[in-house]
Amino acid sequence: MIEFSFKKIAVIAVCVVITMSCNQKDKEMDTVKIAENYVSALNTSDYKELVGLFLDSIRFNEMDHVRTFSKEGYRSLFQWDSVFRPKYKILDINKSGDSLELKVSKACDRILFLQEEPFVSREIMKIKNGKIYSIDIVEYVDFKDSLWADRRENLVSWIAEHHPELDGFIYDQTKEGAVKFQKAIAFYRTRKDSIRVQE
Repeated sequence: MIEFSFKKIAVIAVCVVITMSCNQKDKEMDTVKIAENYVSALNTSDYKELVGLFLDSIRFNEMDHVRTFSKEGYRSLFQWDSVFRPKYKILDINKSGDSLELKVSKACDRILFLQEEPFVSREIMKIKNGKIYSIDIVEYVDFKDSLWADRRENLVSWIAEHHPELDGFIYDQTKEGAVKFQKAIAFYRTRKDSIRVQE
């Protein structure tokens, strides 16, 4: 009788360990799924889906620059980014405690104009209670700083001289500002194309 009880307890213990192991793997998969859903919402410009993934506020920490938005307050910046039709891609993902270490690439009209290839960064996504608590950009992996600065300065200077109606677009992070930014790039490219034709 005692032997039977011991076998029964052993079987129950094994079942509990297996169940706990499966639950832990499910939890890890859930956090990875959160990151995948986040990138998917960015790629489809789905504002409602994106803010629903966050715990409360939208916290983005970019190196020393800390930005916190209410969910509604983030709408304007989200719309600005969406105008450029960004394509985000997770290049690498690793779990570390309640955080995910991500390597992410981003390509859009603006970035490709400024540095000719996707922008790559390392990010830490902190998860609390099954939601995103914050996203910290901790390293720029592939950022052509001098090329970016030169192209930005050339664009801003040329627009100020030739299309003053768009002047200030570089600081306007609203949907209207992004549309002006796109127009500025289009005008600048047309200008460069006409120079090539004349040569």
